[in-house]
Amino acid sequence: MEAAIKCPICSSRVEKKVDVIREDKIEYEYYKCSTCGDEFLNMSQLESVAQKYRRLRKAKEVTFAKWGNSIAVRIPKDFVNELKIKSGKQGLLVKDKDGIKIVL
Repeated sequence: MEAAIKCPICSSRVEKKVDVIREDKIEYEYYKCSTCGDEFLNMSQLESVAQKYRRLRKAKEVTFAKWGNSIAVRIPKDFVNELKIKSGKQGLLVKDKDGIKIVL
């Protein structure tokens, strides 16, 4: 069980909240003081946000295109080289809470 956390400004009770950084679609947890309204993150919450931004920084923008009755997406060359993807290689397309994941 998590120890009781108090506001660093007024020492009152704080509540754990969840919000989203809309520009980047990153969800994060933080604490908000019920008395003075101060908002802050602990080190664990901050590390979680940092990890999400590290993943986002490695992401590549792609464009979806019509291909017959399906939709196709091109995989950038640096991903192809790094993952050693060749034409005809098969993988799995998995829907998860963040979107679509390709598992090779």
